[in-house]
Amino acid sequence: MAQDGCQPMDRFSFAANGSAQASWKFCPTSRLEGGMSDGGGGGGQSGTYQQQKHSVSGYVNGYNPSLPAYPPTRAQIEAAAKRGTSAPGAGQGGYASQRQGSGGYSGEIADQMSAQIAFEKGGGRAGGGAPVQTQSSLSETSGGLTYSGHGAWDGPAPAGDSSKPAPGTPYYVNTPVEPVFDKTKEEIDLPLGTAGNVVGRVPMLGVCASALADLNIAKLVTDGTVKHIACPCVNSEKSTEIFALVKQTIQGVDGVFVSFTIAPTEARDPGSAVDAALTQIGAESFDLVTLQWPIAGTLETDWQNLESLVTNGKCKAIGLANASVPIVEAVCKFATVKPAANVLETHPLMAHRKLVGVCRRYGVCVMSNCVAGNGNDVLMKHPKLLQAAALAIQTGSHKSREALLARWSLQRGVPIVFDATSGVDAGTALDFRLTNAQKVLVDAMEPPPREGGIRFAEKPAALTEFKWDDPFLGGVARPGLDLEKLNL
Repeated sequence: MAQDGCQPMDRFSFAANGSAQASWKFCPTSRLEGGMSDGGGGGGQSGTYQQQKHSVSGYVNGYNPSLPAYPPTRAQIEAAAKRGTSAPGAGQGGYASQRQGSGGYSGEIADQMSAQIAFEKGGGRAGGGAPVQTQSSLSETSGGLTYSGHGAWDGPAPAGDSSKPAPGTPYYVNTPVEPVFDKTKEEIDLPLGTAGNVVGRVPMLGVCASALADLNIAKLVTDGTVKHIACPCVNSEKSTEIFALVKQTIQGVDGVFVSFTIAPTEARDPGSAVDAALTQIGAESFDLVTLQWPIAGTLETDWQNLESLVTNGKCKAIGLANASVPIVEAVCKFATVKPAANVLETHPLMAHRKLVGVCRRYGVCVMSNCVAGNGNDVLMKHPKLLQAAALAIQTGSHKSREALLARWSLQRGVPIVFDATSGVDAGTALDFRLTNAQKVLVDAMEPPPREGGIRFAEKPAALTEFKWDDPFLGGVARPGLDLEKLNL
């Protein structure tokens, strides 16, 4: 029940004017002068329900006398002065009685309004107060007070909230807080095989087996800094010497993650290639075997051959290398053993943002095997990368460009497999983090979509069946990207 005794939910019958009679009949405010005689307690009253201006909740002329007082606004006062009547709300909560015999409105709010109007009328700045509003040539008089003829503010624009950025300035007025680097909280590995069953974890830092010829890089493996060695395919150049380096390096070192690559020519019989490689490095099985340069025409057959490696216990997981979005999507649909990883070239000039996102949605771990772009000057001498390196010197970290590129990959959650061109500096990527300014600079190196990025890894010349796919092909459609490529 409302404060005025009305029953707003009692709405069963309606009058001609659309109001609910049942609620109005028992509303105390309906028993005022001129109300219905059957409303109760008002035997001498006259008039009909349709003649009364009562609402369902007992509001009279839009105002409920039982509610707290609402002072009239300036616009209401001015409009009432023009009509020669009292302003709406004058009868609300005692304003009518306050006005009688006083020549104006009273109450705290009304007094404040009167003082403000007097201040504006006088054009003063008492005590350095608010700026003066320019008075209009039109004026009205009501209750002994004079008001301007309009409600528009003619003074200067308000200053606004001083804690917010001023109009036209960047949202971040101050430099954002730098995240605190804590090595103990760094991710040192990622789960492998989330597309199917998790079969292990791949370290964030890996090294190409050919780079083990550098004793300083080999030491990173023996001291536990780098825990992943990526072996080449059996028929690659100097594979025998490389496998001998791997065997020598991992001897007596526990917990080394060893991966192996199957070339397209070996995909018809991957078991023989894996057996030959395992014999040369002196291991029983590989942690990961990837199919390099997958060819769409023979993809399903080649993948089934790789699945037999898992069945026979020759590897824990299988994956892809240099696979595009359509290839990853196709394999994930027909494969019995889902791909655990996709090893490919990623760096700021070829970020593969769409491919990385698609792989993560399918539970495929993306790994970068060309984070420094094979040392190409287009990447290593990029102006923004040089600026990021200069910032590192200014902050006293003295991190090289190779280290910055490696760290950029780790901060986006992509493990790396670095080669000799990156050197030992890439092995320090877990010892620091890029500052906000450095991250912005390195991210800005990425070319626009219409250019598609820059590749530095080249496919074998004899491999004519493999073709690079558009890096934005597949996945979720982006209609606006077609316009971007057309420079529209």
